[in-house]
Amino acid sequence: MESTVMTVTGPISPDDLGMTLMHEHVTFAYPGWFADDSLAPYSREAAEAVCLKVLEDVKKLGVKTIVDATAADVGGRDPVLLRNLSIKSGVNIIASTGLFPESVGAAGYYKWQSSMRGRNLEEDLRELFSTELNVGIRGTGIRAGLIKVATGDPGISDYEAAVFKAAVRVAKETGVSIITHTEGATVGPLQQDLFIKLGANPARIMIGHQNNSEDIGYALSQLKKPGFYLGFDRCNPLMSPASEDTIVSLVTQGYGDRIMLSHDCIFMWLGRPGILPPQFAHWYPNYLFKKILPKMKAAGVTDAQIRGIFVENPRRFFRGV
Repeated sequence: MESTVMTVTGPISPDDLGMTLMHEHVTFAYPGWFADDSLAPYSREAAEAVCLKVLEDVKKLGVKTIVDATAADVGGRDPVLLRNLSIKSGVNIIASTGLFPESVGAAGYYKWQSSMRGRNLEEDLRELFSTELNVGIRGTGIRAGLIKVATGDPGISDYEAAVFKAAVRVAKETGVSIITHTEGATVGPLQQDLFIKLGANPARIMIGHQNNSEDIGYALSQLKKPGFYLGFDRCNPLMSPASEDTIVSLVTQGYGDRIMLSHDCIFMWLGRPGILPPQFAHWYPNYLFKKILPKMKAAGVTDAQIRGIFVENPRRFFRGV
């Protein structure tokens, strides 16, 4: 049977993903944002107006699919909003299940459930991921299409290792793919080692936030392990020129079939309004097209290679080949 990938409007063939941005956030807020709900209540209608404009903009650039990488334990993961936006924009949206790093995610809750109420941490996590992939998110019937796992820096905590273990179990059961979040520029190889130890399929794993490092050796050390994709998924004005040069160099060296690009852009922040630092002003999911792709083409990267990164790599990633 042909493999499919689950979007918020239903399953599609990986062949129909088209140009894909592998790590974006439609709406987002850090854990604890709901404490301000009395002062800054969430409005789905307001979020839809803002985010629909962003999706229409990226669609004009040729984007056909985005992965919303918002985990279960942060604010902003609204599956009904994602479905409405996908229908109105015509852009495929793949929602995520999974959890944020121990330092900023739901670790306190799950560890309390384990230590004080006698629950099995790994089994609880497995059940969460499996339910959101197979049944739906928060009773909506809208299903996640991949798992996101995360670690802090410089190592992987016992709690985070339990999240990885549950994610790999569910990925094997369901045939879905996994993307990762890394805090610093050291933990990517450790994530790979843990996935290998757990028996995961590297062809279904993207180690994220490679832009955190300015050292091409960091990426090359991970590319030595076969199968894994590397996500340079924080392409934005905060990137250093060295990080941009790393992407170009890896592609010209022949690693384009192992790389995926995205922005880690937040289309709309939730919670009380505020003013972001000026350097965030141009963090928009068109940065790749305005800055990185012209730089790649100037270095001799072909249109076919660029299509491979945005179209063929996501297709193979979701097929697991």
